[in-house]
Amino acid sequence: MTKNMAYVKSSIPRPGDGAGCAATRKSQIILVDVEDVETEPTREVGNCNVTGDLTLKAEAKAISIYATASSIQVTEELSGDPDAEGIKTGIVFDHPGNSVAIKNFIEVFKNRGVIAIVQECDGTDSGRPQIMGRVCNPLRLSLETKMDGEATKRTLTWKQALPDKFLAGEYSGKMPTVAEDATSATGGA
Repeated sequence: MTKNMAYVKSSIPRPGDGAGCAATRKSQIILVDVEDVETEPTREVGNCNVTGDLTLKAEAKAISIYATASSIQVTEELSGDPDAEGIKTGIVFDHPGNSVAIKNFIEVFKNRGVIAIVQECDGTDSGRPQIMGRVCNPLRLSLETKMDGEATKRTLTWKQALPDKFLAGEYSGKMPTVAEDATSATGGA
């Protein structure tokens, strides 16, 4: 059996000017309920480029959720014992206000796993999509709410429960169809 090696050892030079500058991201986070996934892109260790599209089941749609752009953090946490180390990927962001739509969303998704796509603003039309979570190891929600004299917001933290083999992936596939905005009839505003 031949082992497929995706990674070739090579030196890592100094990145270009500004590489350490804070990354700006689009304020719309795309979340996909893993129950809605028909097929997901494939991965291999040592290659952060994912192959293929994230496709949804018939009639299923992803959710776009507004995040305060300056609050968006992509997280990667290395953990585990020697020979069993893995990475928990995730995303943290603030959502302002106390709308019925965000409350309904949280009540439904508090026990669901998701795959998240975040787009970095890299100067291209499509941005640089980063994908986190997988059907077998999705991101799970934890929440902190603040409603006081300083702010009314929810900090949503989505993180894998188990360490995984993969960092956030470079997603070049087709973006999933996104549901329409919430209205008063669907629990919004």
